[in-house]
Formats: sequence, structure tokens, C-alpha cells
Amino acid sequence: MNSTDKPFFSDLVLFAANINGSTPDKAVLYYNSEMSAILKDNIDIVRGLQAKGIKVQISYLGNHQNAGWSCNMSTAGATKLGNAMVAEVVKYGLDGINVDDEYSTCSGNAKAFYTVLKTIKANPDFAGKSLTKALWSDASYFRSPNNAADHLTEGYEMTYAGSVGYLAPYVGYGMKKNALFLGISPQFSSTSEVRSIAESVVDGGYAGVMVWAPNAFLDNDGAAGFYTEIVKAQAGDSESVEFVP
Repeated sequence: MNSTDKPFFSDLVLFAANINGSTPDKAVLYYNSEMSAILKDNIDIVRGLQAKGIKVQISYLGNHQNAGWSCNMSTAGATKLGNAMVAEVVKYGLDGINVDDEYSTCSGNAKAFYTVLKTIKANPDFAGKSLTKALWSDASYFRSPNNAADHLTEGYEMTYAGSVGYLAPYVGYGMKKNALFLGISPQFSSTSEVRSIAESVVDGGYAGVMVWAPNAFLDNDGAAGFYTEIVKAQAGDSESVEFVP
């Protein structure tokens, strides 16, 4: 950001590692070639971001197999999965875990889901790290006595419809406004639209926005323009964002 020389982004989510397995209780963590290239061959890129003050999380995502965040796991199976994730975060020196409960052939077990979250947060090796969630069609996981809000650091709503109204239910579920981010993307909202969306987030008292894959749809200059419209919603017309080589 031009006024401060600080990064526009507070966090980056590596998307995504996978949860694989033919049996929910025997889930294993899997890294495709792209993710392996970052974590095993180019970890210095991650360290460079962290040195700038950007937290780097890793997202774990289902992989069209019989394993995942909310599969029908035993307590022991869910605990094992949660601790395995923490061990990987520590191994690679990352700052948190992002929950993306999609693309598993099994899902919907709120108790197992809660146990995985609880295990991650209770692990002493995870102290000071972030546990965030991609929020979408998940009301069943925010009900007592297994309310995911008890353990999430932040939530990123990913309907991408441009309406701050999608965040309101999560306040009702027990999440704080300063822990909620509205998902936006140039795939669905143009640069000319994004400032008004960001202004509604600011006016609503929410934490900010989560930007999905802007450089998949915009070149560097276009992405900088997209970010600039977002930051103007909070800092005013004099603020801007640019890419620095």
C-alpha cells in the first residue's frame, strides 16, 4: 500500500492440500505437485511473505474420496486427523490451517467435524496460530453443543455474490464481526463494483474481505487496480496499491 509500504494482504492461504483415504478413520494428508513445489522446493517464498508480516495458512480440502473434515469418523480417527494437520503446519513453519470442507464423498458429521477442530486448537504446538474456515452452506456445524464458532479464529464467507448479508447469520451463530471476512473475486465482481462491496463490509463493522485467486483472472496491473478499489473503501481516495518487483 503506497501510504505505508505495508502489504495489502494480511494472510495468504495456500490452496490446497488434500485429505485422502478410502476409510474416514484412516485419512492421510496429500500434497499435489504444485503444493509440493511450494512446501518442499520453494519454502523461501513462504518465508519471504512471513518476513513482510503476511501470515501463511494452508488449506486442507477433500479430494473426491471417502475421507474429509466431516466424515463419519470415530473420536480417535478425528483426533488423529487433527493432530496430523498440526504436525504438518509445524513441519513447514506455517501460521495456520484453513478448513475447506468440500469434495469428499462423505460429509455432514457435525460431531466428527467439531472433534477435528477441537483437537487442532487444543494441540499445544498450534498455540498462536490461526484456524480459519471457508464458510458456505454449513449452518449445521454452528449448533450447540458442537458449535464450530468455539474454535475458529476467522471465517471467510465464499458465496461470492457481493452481499454482506451473507455474513450476518454467522454473527448469530456466535462468531464476532471482527472475525468475519466477505469473499469477493474478480471472477464474479468487476473492479467498478468492488469498492461498494468493500464499503458495505466496512459499514457493517466486519473484519474485511477475502479475495479469491485474483491473479487467475487479472494481470498484475489489473489486480493492483482491483485491490486499490478495495482499500479505498476504508482509507479513502488517496490510497492505492501497486505491485513492487
